[in-house]
Formats: sequence, C-alpha cells, structure tokens
Amino acid sequence: MTQVSWNRSSSLVDRERFFVAHNQKLAGNITDLVWHSNIAGMDNRLVTTVAANGLDFVRPGAANFPHDLVTVVDPTRGYHGLLKTQQQTARIDNESLSIEDRLKITQTFALVGGLRVEHIGLDRKSTDVSGVEKAGFPFSKSWAPVTGRIGYTWAPMPGLTFFSQYATAADVSANNIFLLGPLQPLDLTTSRTYGTGVKHLFWDNRAAWSFSAFDILRMNVYAAAGGMQLNLAGRQESKGVELAAGVRLTPAWRVWGNIGYVDARYADDDFAGGSFSGNVPPNVPRVAANAGTSYRFSTFWPVELGMSVRHVGDRYNTDANTVTLNAYSVADAYAFVDIPKSVFSTVDRARVTFRIRNLTDKRYVIWGDPFYPDQVLLGAPRTYEISAAFKW
Repeated sequence: MTQVSWNRSSSLVDRERFFVAHNQKLAGNITDLVWHSNIAGMDNRLVTTVAANGLDFVRPGAANFPHDLVTVVDPTRGYHGLLKTQQQTARIDNESLSIEDRLKITQTFALVGGLRVEHIGLDRKSTDVSGVEKAGFPFSKSWAPVTGRIGYTWAPMPGLTFFSQYATAADVSANNIFLLGPLQPLDLTTSRTYGTGVKHLFWDNRAAWSFSAFDILRMNVYAAAGGMQLNLAGRQESKGVELAAGVRLTPAWRVWGNIGYVDARYADDDFAGGSFSGNVPPNVPRVAANAGTSYRFSTFWPVELGMSVRHVGDRYNTDANTVTLNAYSVADAYAFVDIPKSVFSTVDRARVTFRIRNLTDKRYVIWGDPFYPDQVLLGAPRTYEISAAFKW
C-alpha cells in the first residue's frame, strides 16, 4: 500500500510505502443455561453463561518504509524495492462465568442484575527481520476482573416502559495491543455507566418514541498519538442523550428518525510538555442524526422505495483538537422488489434490491487517523449497488 501526503515545505508529494498483514485464528465455545422459576410468588429468570476462547494473532509488518518526494503532475513512477518484514504475535485467552437474573417484583416492576467473573491472559512475542527476539520480549500478563450491573424496568401502563441501569466493565487496555511495548503500563481499561430512559409504544402499535440519557466514565484509556505511539490518557468522560421516534402513517408508509448528543472529554490526560485534559477525543461528533422514510406498493410484485439522510457533526482529527473535520450530511436511496413464490417454486422468499449510496456525490471526511494526523479517510463517492437475496 502506498500512502501519500502533501509536503508544504517542498511543495511536493511525500510518498511512503506501507505493508501490514494479519493472520487471525479464533476458537471458542459459549454455553447458556436458562432457568425459569417462581420465588415467593414472583416470576424469576436466571441465565448462566460459561464461555472460553483462545485467539492467535500473527502480524507480519514492514521493517523498512521507503519513501520519496515526487511532483503532483507527472510524478516519477518509482519502485517499492525489497520488502523486509518483522513479526509480532499475540495469544489472548479468555474464560468467563456470567450470571444474569430478572426478578419480577410485580407485574409491572422488575429488578435486573448480573455478575461476570473472568480471566484474561496475554502472551506477546516480537522478532526482528532475522527472527531474533526484540528486547523485553516475550512477555506475559493476566487479569481477573469482576464486573456487574444492576437495574430495573417499570411499565406503569401498557406500551410505556421506564428503565435505568448501573454497570461496570473491563477490557484489554489498547485497541492495538501491538503498539504497547513491554515497558509501557499494561492495565485493563475499566468503566462505569449510568443509563436511564423511557420507551413508549402507542397508536395501536403504529408509533413509538424513546429517550435515553447516559453517563460513562472510562479509566486507564489509551489514546493514539502521531508517529504510531500510544499515550495513557487517564480518564475519558462521556455524557449524552438520544431521542428516537418512528411512525407508520399508513400500512404502506413509514417515517423514522433519531438524534444523539454527546459531550466527551479527556480528564487527567497530562504528559511531559502539556495536557489534553478537557479536550474531545478524535472522531467523536457532538451531534449525530438520522432520518428516513419508505413506501411499499402492494402490487403483484411488491415494490418498496426508501430514502434516508445521515448527519454527522464537526469532529477533531487528533487529541490536540487543532484540526476540525467538518460536519457532513449524506443521503441514500433504495428500491427493492419481492418476487412471488410462484416464480421460484423452491424458494420461500426472493428479493432484488437496487441501492444508491451518497446520492448527491458529496465529498466528505468520514474518519481521521491520529497515527497519521496529516491524512484523512474520505467517504465513498456516489455508489450504485444491486443485490439479490433468497431464503429457503
């Protein structure tokens, strides 16, 4: 893969060759046991889950990154040269036991709780181009987190439900464990979440709306930095709300939409030479919204037409919050036809769909990579798709 970026000082294009490959193998098993019972006249449902899996991850990566500077117009073709690779491997073992219980105190009020006990084991290796282990490798680490949740649901009237929950969680500290060296802090990222909301189904089940609010705190968060480095950002705090609604105006016509607002910030993100505390994590918009409509024609071959619009607000490209990725709105449209069973007698259901993504051919940035702060990923241009699905 070739990566290019504009070099302002030379007015040339910096062209770098990059290589990475993955070989991943996952084996595991999940077993659930569901037990319905009655406790002092109250309905109870207990779910016990035992799970175990092992992941082998091999990542050959380039040991050399040849690059050159070329003109924008009629650039020299250039050659990638001899590729030299080095190899990193990881073995992640995970075993867990979780228990979920729902106790209906009354016909309208229920308590929900859960507990999860698990073991996570990590084994890392890293070799150079000659196959010699690098300094500090191999190394291993294991964790045994205990997490859980507790909440309730309350339905004071048919179709109206209130809910709240408090939950904790733990996960491997970095999205890319291969970027963590043996001397870097290697702790689990832990989190706690408060959530509450309400859902209302009405108009003879033809309309529904829901509202939810959340407060999430994540600790020991790793953040990507330029130059393929990871910083321990300390804490990440996120608070937000979401409103969603949908209505079937007629048996054939449906309209829906949702909007979410989130305020995400770093806290205790201090490092030598500065601080990102109070900054917004990269690629996190404050506002995101979706809306759509569809209409189904009850012809001999039923046809449905639909359209949706997606809006994503301004985001930042890096933890420093110095570059803003502008907001964008993208529209998609589709049409599908259900083919009667009489056409394909051996098929229960057949559907042919035609879809247009990015209807207006808008140019926008969908994502920015903090590892390469001078590069962004553009959203796909107008795209046409046709597909067929069959169900036996």
